[in-house]
Amino acid sequence: MKNNFNRRKFLTALGVSTAGSALAAIPSLEAASSEKTKMLLSIDAPKDIKITNVTTYKVKRALFIKIETNAGVTGWGESSSNSPREVVESFIMREMRKTIIGMNPFDTELIWNTLFWQSHDLGPSGALSYAVAGIDLALWDIKGKILNQPVYNLLGGHFRSEIPTYCGIPLKGGKIPIEEAVERALKVARLGFKTIKLRMQIRENNLNPIPDPTVLYYKAVRKALPNDIDLFVDPNEGYTASRAIQIGRALQDLGMKYYESPVPRENNKDLAAVVDAIDIPVMAGEKCYTRWEFRDLILQGNPDIINPDVIKAGGITEVKRIAVIAQAFFKHLVPHNTKPTLGTAAALHLMANISNAGPFLEYVELDTYKEVMECFPEEQRLKLKDGKLQVPTGPGLGITIDEDKVKYFAKKK
Repeated sequence: MKNNFNRRKFLTALGVSTAGSALAAIPSLEAASSEKTKMLLSIDAPKDIKITNVTTYKVKRALFIKIETNAGVTGWGESSSNSPREVVESFIMREMRKTIIGMNPFDTELIWNTLFWQSHDLGPSGALSYAVAGIDLALWDIKGKILNQPVYNLLGGHFRSEIPTYCGIPLKGGKIPIEEAVERALKVARLGFKTIKLRMQIRENNLNPIPDPTVLYYKAVRKALPNDIDLFVDPNEGYTASRAIQIGRALQDLGMKYYESPVPRENNKDLAAVVDAIDIPVMAGEKCYTRWEFRDLILQGNPDIINPDVIKAGGITEVKRIAVIAQAFFKHLVPHNTKPTLGTAAALHLMANISNAGPFLEYVELDTYKEVMECFPEEQRLKLKDGKLQVPTGPGLGITIDEDKVKYFAKKK
């Protein structure tokens, strides 16, 4: 049996242009009767492709996953690096790697199910779903490259080709001087963002701080920004219902249009109270990691917008399922997204594909991601223009990594 799958030769032999829709050709193969097609099916068809190796690379502010195949096609994914990366890396290299070697990269559903349930007794959220997400992205990248199609086409096509963005400014619970917050907001506005978020970073372990700096920051930044730029607040789950309602109403009166993660995700009852009490859309869900958690979030907390993170919540495979659940309840989906390369590319493909994509996608200032950006050639990087990102149209995730640079920066750690 031939181990090296030549996609171009395979498609050309079928009379399909590599620039055309390979997906449309695949279903017709089983019905084809020619001896040539039968031979191709038995030798070169995607069913013969196997995963041969998995490697992880830790660089500053990123954890990349490389998956190799016997077809000579390599896929790259990304997992969130927010928790100790060694934990996520251990899941991948000590457990998941040996499980998926020898499996077909097209079996994303089977692989997802196997990886999730074999380790789920250790906790279904957090590190497990982070690790599954990184592998899942790499598998979708492989599938797209083999079929010469962008991921959004594999998901069912696209509704949109560009996505508006917003940028979050971290304020460390009020430890950043207000003047600096204003300066950073103006800088972000000059970059082209039309919506800005104040990430208050109050968090659950500092619930209902006194004094509470949120309204002061909002007023100062709002006054400095042009009127055509929207501003909203994310307390990072730092309030109980009563305080969240009090602050939310005050900000609503000042013109705020969205309110993100006002209460801890563990308390959906409080979230429902906030949603009922204020008139602007409430977003929640960045710390929910599976379809079951989002089911409960919607049924119990009833946010207007859900915001799963593609590289935390199990990858494209799982977040697509989450999007379908949200569609059933007429909820918009706005991915939480703080990684500007493969993670953002994956989020763009998903938002292009789903009917209930929200009004924008979270993006970041690139100043703190210089090393990560060095891992991608300039022409491969996502470009922000007029506050929008274009959905990549190349095969797979649509952006190509410089493996030599990744290895270089990984060795520095």
